[in-house]
Amino acid sequence: MCGIAGVFNLKPLPARQWVETCMQFSHSLSHRGPNDEGFVLFDADGNIHAFGGDDSLPENQLPHIQTAEGYFVGALIHRRLSIIQPGVAGHQPFSSPDARNCMVYNGETFNYPMLDERYGFSNHGGTDTETVFNLLSHSGIDAVTQLDGFYALAFWNKEQKTLHLRRDMTGVKPLYYTQTEDAFVFCSETRPLRTWLGGVSINSESVFHHLVEGVFLPQTGFYQEIASVHEGLDCNLRTLECTPVYYPDLEGIPQDALGDLLKKGIQQRLMSDVPLGFAVSGGIDSAAIIGYARQALGPDADLALFSVVSPNTQADEFSWQQQVAEYNGATWHKLDTGDIGHQALAEVASATDLPPLAWNNLAHYALCELAKSKGVTVFFNGQGADELFGGYPDYLYRDFFSLQAVFLQKGNHLPVAYREAFKQRMLLQMKAIFPGLVSMRLKRNAKGLLNRDLWKTEPYLPKLAHLSADHKMEHDFFSQKLRQMLIWDDMNGMAHGLESRNPFADNMELARWLNVRFSEKITHGYTKGVLRDALHGIVPENVRLRVDKKGFTVPDNALTWKNRNHWSGLLMSEVLDDWSPRPARERLLKTLSEHNTSDLRWYFRLSAMAAFLQQSKP
Repeated sequence: MCGIAGVFNLKPLPARQWVETCMQFSHSLSHRGPNDEGFVLFDADGNIHAFGGDDSLPENQLPHIQTAEGYFVGALIHRRLSIIQPGVAGHQPFSSPDARNCMVYNGETFNYPMLDERYGFSNHGGTDTETVFNLLSHSGIDAVTQLDGFYALAFWNKEQKTLHLRRDMTGVKPLYYTQTEDAFVFCSETRPLRTWLGGVSINSESVFHHLVEGVFLPQTGFYQEIASVHEGLDCNLRTLECTPVYYPDLEGIPQDALGDLLKKGIQQRLMSDVPLGFAVSGGIDSAAIIGYARQALGPDADLALFSVVSPNTQADEFSWQQQVAEYNGATWHKLDTGDIGHQALAEVASATDLPPLAWNNLAHYALCELAKSKGVTVFFNGQGADELFGGYPDYLYRDFFSLQAVFLQKGNHLPVAYREAFKQRMLLQMKAIFPGLVSMRLKRNAKGLLNRDLWKTEPYLPKLAHLSADHKMEHDFFSQKLRQMLIWDDMNGMAHGLESRNPFADNMELARWLNVRFSEKITHGYTKGVLRDALHGIVPENVRLRVDKKGFTVPDNALTWKNRNHWSGLLMSEVLDDWSPRPARERLLKTLSEHNTSDLRWYFRLSAMAAFLQQSKP
C-alpha cells in the first residue's frame, strides 16, 4: 500500500525543475507511504536514473534526488507503506537490470507466490511488487488480469515509449491524471495534481449530485481538469496521446462452493507482516471476515475489532457488535459517535480532498484514527457483499413482481414489508417513465437552496430506475455505488497510514457471483440467503439470520443538530455563493428544526461542500 505519481514532459527540462516537482509530490503523498521514498528520472534517450530522498531507507544506498544533474523528460515517484517484507526488497520504483521496464505499484497481490511458481520467477526480495513486475515484463500489460488483489500501477516501457496505467476492476485503489499541452501527470490523490496545476475549476455537475442526490460520481470527480483512470489508460510518451483501456467482462459462474471461496479468499487476504484490525458493524459481512480470520489465525491470535457506537439512539449497533466480538473472543475497541467533534467536518474534507456525503464518512475517518492509535496498519472492511449477494432492499423493489410469492410466503424474513416494496416499485417505474417529474420533486425539496444554473444538470439516480436487480447489482459493484465507498475507505485509511482491505470487493473469482440471478441468491425467504447458508458456524446465529438492514449507521440528524451552531459559519461562507443563494441559506439557518430530516440533510451537505471548497482554493 503506497502512494504513486508520475510526470512526463514532451521537452527535456533541467534537473532543478524535476527535483522540485519530485519532492513536492513525494511530500504530498508522505501520509500514504511513511516507510520509504524513491524516485526515477528518465532522460531523453529513455535511460533510468534512480534516486532516494530524506525518507528513503539508508540501505538503499541511492544518491539523493537533490544531486540530480542534466536534463530529463519524465519522473516516477513512490512512497511506501510497508506491509510485506518491510526492508529494502520492496523499494520502488522497481526496474529491470537492463532498464527496459520500470514500475510504480500501489496495492497487494495475494496470489503472487502462485504466480512465481507458475512462471518460474526468481523472486529475490520475496515481495508481490517483484512478482507483478516480472509478470508484466514477461507476459505484457494485459497480464494484470491474472492478479488476485487490488492495485493501481504505472508500467513504463523504454522500447515502446509507452506508459501503461492500470487499476483493479472495482477501483479499490484510486488513480487520477491530468494533461496539458506538453505534459502528462498521474497520482494516487487529487491534491498533488491541483498543486502541480496551480489551480482548478470545480465541476458543477458533481456539486449538483452531491447536494441534491447525496452521491459522488468517481468517474466525474469534483475537478474539471483532473480525471480518474477508470480501468486503464495507455499513454504514448512521444505524443502524450492517451487511450482508455477496459477489461473484458467477467464470464461464467464460480465453480467452487461459496463457503470455500470465502474461506480461501479471506485467508489469503490475511497476508501481512504488520498488525491487522477489523471493522465490525454488527452485520453479516464484517462478521464473516472476522469469523474466517479467527478460523485461519487460530484461537490464540489477538483479533482487534473496531466499531462505532451511538448509545440511546436507533442507529446504535452495540448489541450486535458485542455478539460478534464475544463469539470470536476478540479485543473490542469502541468509538462513541457523540465524541466526534465539530472540527471533524473540515478535517475530513481537507484530508480526503472530498466533501463528506454524510456522518458515516466522518465516523469512519475517526474509526481509522482509533485503529491506527492501537497499532493497526491493515484494516479490514466488508464493502461489496451487498452488491454481490443482493443485500440492499432496492434490489427487492426492482424485481418485486417476480418475487411476490416470496413476499407472501416468507415476508417476515425480508428487510421490507410487501406494501412498502410495492410502493417503491411503483416509484421506480414513475422515475423511469417520467424523469422530468423527479427533477420537479427534487427542486421542490431543495427549497431554493440551489442556484438556478445548477438545475441544468440531469439527476443521476433516475437514469438507473429502469434496471432490473441483476443489472443494478452489476452496476453498483463496478460503477458508482461501491466505488464511491471504496474511495472513502482508501482516503480515510491512508490519511492515517492504514491499508484498507475489502475481501468482498477485490476478489474477481467471488465477483462471478454477479452472474448468478438475484432470485437464486434468496434462500428460505432471506436476502443474501446463499451467503447466510455458507456462514453456518462462522458467525453468531443471531447475526447470520438478522433481517433488518442498517449497514455502517450513525445518527446523522441528531449529530447535525448538535453541531449546527459550530457549522453556521460554513453554511454562510462566501465560497457557497456561486452555488447556493445566500437568502435561502439564511432561512435554513433560522428555521432549522431538530426533527426536519430534509433540512438537516441540506445543512450537512452544504456545510460539507463549504469545507471542501475552502480547502480546495489555491
